[in-house]
Amino acid sequence: MSDLATKRTAASKNRDIQRVRSFLEELGWLVTSYSNVDLKLAADLLIERSGPGHSAASAAVGDYASSNPNKHFLVGALPRVLTDETLFPTNEDIAQFARSVMDLAILRYEKKSKYEIIGHIVCETDRLDDRKLAKLVSALAMLTEGDDGTRSLIRQRKAQNFGWNEIIQELASATRNG
Repeated sequence: MSDLATKRTAASKNRDIQRVRSFLEELGWLVTSYSNVDLKLAADLLIERSGPGHSAASAAVGDYASSNPNKHFLVGALPRVLTDETLFPTNEDIAQFARSVMDLAILRYEKKSKYEIIGHIVCETDRLDDRKLAKLVSALAMLTEGDDGTRSLIRQRKAQNFGWNEIIQELASATRNG
């Protein structure tokens, strides 16, 4: 081995030794700072929480979960879809969508922020019956599963003053027909 290779190897070993020393010092500090934690109890809690029927999500949600998974899905998906500027460039577009798909009238939408409108829609989602929830999930699926052609069609129909109900019906028939 050349002198240069030997020097690199020695320097590399010195760095590794230094990193291990730093790690052990930090580990020692961490163990000391949490010396009052009962690690046996912590292990038992982890085992109990990871048993059947327990997940991080169920532990976080607890008894607040509803029996309808559509509602949980929608609370996450609605804000993402409704903030998409290519689908909903204006507050009016969001309000028309809510009226068409959810039978929800957004009063004075032109004076509200986009996020206020979306928050109102998300909160109202919890009050929808199963039929309206299914309609909303179906509409969102059509909007989000589409490619650039779908987005282009939506923009074109909106420019032609088509309502959301007509656009969604057209997307549904296009999906059924192939």
